[in-house]
Amino acid sequence: MKRLIPLLLATAWHLSAQAADPLPAHVAGSWGTADSLHAGDAAQTVMYLQADGDGLMAGSAPPAKRADGVDDGKSAPRAIIGFPVRATLDGDALQLRPFLPKGAPVGDVVMLCRYDAATPAFTCTGPDKVPIVLRRLGATLPPEATSTIAGLKAQENGS
Repeated sequence: MKRLIPLLLATAWHLSAQAADPLPAHVAGSWGTADSLHAGDAAQTVMYLQADGDGLMAGSAPPAKRADGVDDGKSAPRAIIGFPVRATLDGDALQLRPFLPKGAPVGDVVMLCRYDAATPAFTCTGPDKVPIVLRRLGATLPPEATSTIAGLKAQENGS
């Protein structure tokens, strides 16, 4: 019995360490250059991060301009692209790595983000070295982002 207790404690410690969230609550959530990918006349970026480090990045191009210059009051179409990421935090430095299915070539692409608690915001720099500032949009993710991440996890686990 004396040997069983340390073994159970060690196992419980190991399991609790495995269950710990790698991202704190002030980092997990929604971040963006604007409230949505469709806001304003400029390109926009959003980042959705779950507490386990899985997330999504998406960006939109500026809205298309009509060749004839007519503004009919409708929202102009935008090109939007997104990809899944895995995030890790070390102090105030967030590293985002694209996550693709097994076997897909990714290379060593990393986006580095620095956290500013006063704002709160992340200033992120990708391979192009152009900084973008993502401000906190909320502590939660939109339902479509959550379901997309869940679908990617299921696909990764072969479900």
